[in-house]
Amino acid sequence: MEAYNTDLELLDKQLAASNRLCCSGGIQNRFPKIFYGSFLVEHIGIIVCHRGSFCFASNGIRHEAKQGETVFLTRGSYFHIEGQSYDLGYSLIFYSSDSIRDLLGSTIAGMRLLEIVNPTACTVWHTGHEEDLLRYSELLSSAATMSDSNFNDDELTLLMLSLTYRLCDIFCSRTFGTDSAGRKMDIYAELMRLISKHYHEERSVRFYAEKLCLSPKYLTQMVKSVSGCTVQQLVFKAITKRAIFLIMNTDKTIKEISDSLSFPNPSAFGTFFKKQVGMSPVNYRVEKREK
Repeated sequence: MEAYNTDLELLDKQLAASNRLCCSGGIQNRFPKIFYGSFLVEHIGIIVCHRGSFCFASNGIRHEAKQGETVFLTRGSYFHIEGQSYDLGYSLIFYSSDSIRDLLGSTIAGMRLLEIVNPTACTVWHTGHEEDLLRYSELLSSAATMSDSNFNDDELTLLMLSLTYRLCDIFCSRTFGTDSAGRKMDIYAELMRLISKHYHEERSVRFYAEKLCLSPKYLTQMVKSVSGCTVQQLVFKAITKRAIFLIMNTDKTIKEISDSLSFPNPSAFGTFFKKQVGMSPVNYRVEKREK
């Protein structure tokens, strides 16, 4: 996890280094210095104008963003600030989709939605979700500044996943005039949160369906359409990820790892792990640690 701070000088460095996440952590009144040159947008870029206004150029075309408007920047475009009002207040999120690619599954096509519906370098409009985007900036900043741990990294990843679905919802609603896609995305994001919390002890589709007040059949069909995976496959991915972490980063015995993941015995855990990874937990530890 990269170090994170809302200090503008550090934000400058993170943007220059193309960190996977750079966000204002709330409302700011000055832009990072790097934006006053020709800045190459390498990730998804969102700047929300909460008060005042600012002028900028994107690929040589001049734009203005006013209070209540959001700027969506296309990856590969060039951006620089030309001026701002004295009372400016904005929030900012730049993040990479690569870090959540595994969770997105077949919906990676959704990550191209910004480019598909927005072929120009940027779009400026009032979405009606400006306060939600500010909240994401605050939550992402809070998660990123917490001490480094597997749990906190998972929390940050899920927040980025949820934000991605929110953006897709915004674009779908504007382009196709429907929020059905957004509803599915919200359910999926909540499912991923539940799996992150309960995967070590709950593996049945019925458990997660009941938590979401849905039928197991509907949840299965919906998740398959969004991610290309079944609910059980998503749970198994979470278990496998945690198992690999424990195998590679701790000295716990295979029995201890098996118990912590609620398997009835090490043999059952070994059978599960070999099916998911292709080798036994013991062989995996030996082979990967020798590299």
